[in-house]
Amino acid sequence: MADIRPYLERVRERFSDPKLQDSFKTLTMLFEFPDTQQNFALAMIEGNVTLEERNAENPDVRITIGTDTLAGIMDHKVNPITAYMTRKLKVQGAQQNLVKLQKLLL
Repeated sequence: MADIRPYLERVRERFSDPKLQDSFKTLTMLFEFPDTQQNFALAMIEGNVTLEERNAENPDVRITIGTDTLAGIMDHKVNPITAYMTRKLKVQGAQQNLVKLQKLLL
């Protein structure tokens, strides 16, 4: 199992891109990792980005994924489409937020 916090920190750092900040005024993402029994909430509220190991009520996007799969996607070793099609990556949320999520992970 990969130590997932550095990968989530990379996602958090990508929020600092001004182009992405304009498209994400407010967004809460919940990353659920069944293999480690961990949940991380990544929230952006008007330019302030937080990453905490906790659950989030009513997130805009809910991502259920194994730690190795997320690490593989971010390291460009795992194809995210294949991960989604094989149910190693499950995503719930509004279509517009899911498209934006792709910019953060790839």
